[in-house]
Amino acid sequence: MGVVSMCKSAVYSLLTATCSLLWLAKQADASYGDRSYVFQRCIYSCVQHNCTSSQALSQFTTAQPWHQWALRWTCEDECGYICMWTTVDAFQKDGIGIPHFYGKWPFIRLFGMQEPASVLFSILNGLFHLRILTYRRLVPSSVPMYHVWQCVAVISMHTWFWSTVFHARDTPLTEMMDYFSAFSLVLSNLFCLCCRVLGTDRPLRPALCGVVLLGLFIQHTYYLSMIKFDYGYNMKVNVTVGSVNLVGWMIWCCYHKQRYVWKCATVVVGLNVFLALELGEFSPVFWVFDAHSLWHASTFPLCYLWYSFLIDDGVYLSNLQTKDKIW
Repeated sequence: MGVVSMCKSAVYSLLTATCSLLWLAKQADASYGDRSYVFQRCIYSCVQHNCTSSQALSQFTTAQPWHQWALRWTCEDECGYICMWTTVDAFQKDGIGIPHFYGKWPFIRLFGMQEPASVLFSILNGLFHLRILTYRRLVPSSVPMYHVWQCVAVISMHTWFWSTVFHARDTPLTEMMDYFSAFSLVLSNLFCLCCRVLGTDRPLRPALCGVVLLGLFIQHTYYLSMIKFDYGYNMKVNVTVGSVNLVGWMIWCCYHKQRYVWKCATVVVGLNVFLALELGEFSPVFWVFDAHSLWHASTFPLCYLWYSFLIDDGVYLSNLQTKDKIW
């Protein structure tokens, strides 16, 4: 009964969060800091004085720290960073509030990294997926889902790698790779649900599901990379697929009576609850911690619990195999 109640509450809150995220997608382009007169005037002046002559560029290169050089900070990028804070100061003095710049809050750089908190939490999320090694040690390789979960662990680490790179240095390439890898993880989790529900003993059924999801991934990445890099569209697609995935796992939990199923339900509900952090719009605390970084911070403890569920489920499936052999 507890799991059923949890299922109902999760579905309700998920629908609420989904509607809110879809509304937020429409606001994704709202960024007035970089369009302000103060910022544009500052950028023009800075570039003219520091980035146009060979002598000025030589001085910039000589004085540039190695970590900023390694992360490909150009003279124009440096002007943008300086002018961002000039604009923030001007806005605060006028009591206007802290603006976004190119769709993001202003963050203090750390060793050249644009969003140090999100970088740290992305690394931790990636490292927690190394628990797949514990899964490999405790679960026999003959168990259904054994190879599926290993593939998803690799996809997860790949996703968090690009999340780390993107938050360290936002460029068109790193942004695209972050979005594409994140969508691949969303789809792979849905594929795992299909495999767990349909079973891997008859590979044709999950294979057909995989083909459909692969086609969706190709279509989505083609549209974003070749037609239009649409933030709102990307968010809507991810939220829709993620909603199907979360609701599907909750329904699966409702129909399975094994004691360890609470771990799966807790992770699903927890992800749903912490999703509210993505809806929080507040300026970075200490110019470091924003809602997005806190969302990343909330996910890696749930990752630990998720692998505990996978291990328990793997042991359960292994025991079923043993019973079938005995009979």
